[in-house]
Parts: sequence; C-alpha cells; structure tokens
Amino acid sequence: MPRKVVAAIEQVHDCPIFKVGDRMTLSLPEVVTDECDAVCAIALADLLPWTIKLTAGAGAADGVLLCRGCRGGRAQAGFQLESLGDVQRDPQKTRRLVSLRSIPLFASLPDRQLDKISPMIRDTEHAPGERIITYGEPGRALSIIVKGQVEVLKPGDDGQEKLLGILSTGECFGEMSLLTGDPCSATIRARDQVKTLTVLKADFDALLARNPVLNRYFSKLLALRLNKLSKQFSDETGKAVTGNLTMIGPTELIQAITVTSRTGALKITEGERTLEVFFHEGQIWSLGATWGAPEDAFYEFLTWTAGQFGFQPAERPEGERSFFKDTTSLLLEGMRRLDDIQSGRLPVQKA
Repeated sequence: MPRKVVAAIEQVHDCPIFKVGDRMTLSLPEVVTDECDAVCAIALADLLPWTIKLTAGAGAADGVLLCRGCRGGRAQAGFQLESLGDVQRDPQKTRRLVSLRSIPLFASLPDRQLDKISPMIRDTEHAPGERIITYGEPGRALSIIVKGQVEVLKPGDDGQEKLLGILSTGECFGEMSLLTGDPCSATIRARDQVKTLTVLKADFDALLARNPVLNRYFSKLLALRLNKLSKQFSDETGKAVTGNLTMIGPTELIQAITVTSRTGALKITEGERTLEVFFHEGQIWSLGATWGAPEDAFYEFLTWTAGQFGFQPAERPEGERSFFKDTTSLLLEGMRRLDDIQSGRLPVQKA
C-alpha cells in the first residue's frame, strides 16, 4: 500500500516559499498537492532520499533536515519528516478508479487526479430508443459510452432523420457543443440498453481547467473537426462556398474561415434577417446587418440553428476597414453570451 510522508516546516531563514508550520505531503511517486501548503523543487530533491527510506519502513531522521537553500545560500528551510503509515484504500473507490482508467479518455491521469474528478462523473442508464441528445438544443453534457451503442442522427432536407453513424463502448459524444458553444449538431439515440459516464457542462469546464492532458485531448478533437471544415474552403479556392447552418454551426463556420486566413464576403440569411461579414486574411474587416447594431447582430447570429450561408472569395478587402476587434476575441465573447443565455442570465433576443 502507498505511504504518506509529511514534511513539516520547523524553521525558515529568508525562505521565499515556506513559513513555519507549512507542510508538504508526499505519497511516492507523487506529491499530494491538495495537501500541501506550498511546494519547492529544491526541497523535494533534498528530502527525497529520506522520504524513500521512510516509505520503505525506516525510522525518521533525528533532528531537522535542512534544504540546500537558494538565493546564493541566503534562504533556507528546515523540515521534520513523519510517516503517516499505510494509506488505506476504499475498495469501492478502487473499483471506481479501475473502471475510469479503462476509458481511453482518462487512462493517462494519475490516481490522485482521478480521485478528484470522480465525483464529477455520473453513471447514467438509457433505455433502447431514448433520445440522449436532441439536434439543435444547447449542449448540456459530455457522455462516454461504457456499455451499448448509440445512433448519430441528423434531419435531412425531407425532414426525415438520417443515420450518420453508430458509436460504441469507449467513444464519447456531446463534447463539440460544449467546446464550441454551438447547439448540438446531431441527435443521439440509444440503440439498445446503454450505460454512460456523464459530465455536466459546469463540471466539464472545471475538468479541462484542472487537467491540461484532457484539455489537449479535446483541443485535438476540435482541431481535427475544424481542419475538415476548413479543407472545404481550401479546396474551393477562388470558388463560392455555400451551405446550411444545420450542417455547420455558426462558430465553426467563422473559425473555418479564420484558421484558413480567407479573404472574401460571407453572407448569412435566416428568414428576413441577413448578416454580411467581410474577411481579410481571416480577420473581420467589416460587419453589416439588416437588424440591430452590427456587433450585437453578430453575437445573435452565433445562436442560430438554421439559415443559409454563402462565402465568396475575393483578392482584396472592399472599402475602408470599419471593424477592428480580433475575430477570436469576438467569438469568445459570443460564446460567453451564449452561456449566459443558456443559463438564464441573459434573455433570448427575439427577431
């Protein structure tokens, strides 16, 4: 069983990290950061040999152990090591960690991180035929399939749902709408009895903030999807690109133009509303709308789930630049507003 070793700070001299009474807790090979008042790499290196001995069952060192110090030797701290003995594992928690580690998404996380995120992950059951996610609705959760299969469906031009694919054990869904802020781009329906691990949106944001490994994982997924979308624009260089917002969300559409540094005019129409955006090398050059102030109209456009768009490439900008905000910053503000609308903090704007 793992052992915890506590390094209590008994004395300090001009130390920039510790004060008397602080503690560092180790359970080799990890530092238990949520049980540390502060952490110093120099002190860890100096205490490691003694920590290994204590972990192996040796007695504690007599007296205070001094680190080598920093600031040219002017700063120093003294530590008293104590072994807390074997750390008892809760059998139910251990089974939970083993279950989570079998999911590719969580496989690379250490036990301590899995311990922290485990309360965020809920076991959910879905009956055959149940709609887990509905096309066009705001994203509410990330789901990882533990058992069973789900169907990925999308409305066709005739109004009938078309099967786009089937997801099985270990695969996830719902993450794209959480990452982009766009409404769900497909319906997810249980094909048989399905068991999922579910992370709600608020917990999903915290999960990414605390775990850079997961952040990179989802950033890669988003990048792959954007690359696929932007390839359409690259392949159609010099040609107009048209489509429907039911096939690509507003945020993804703007990002696809931005990451490929396109120059040209984007026109989006939904009912009687029209938004015109001129891009120069991926940045918005000018905005025009048939309703409201252009910037507010752009933010409202990011909430649309339907509408037609057309992008006409051009060699140079039209007229003088009239919009000077960075496009990525504009998208981030739009996604923040979308979160506020979905949470009820902002009212939905009506046409």
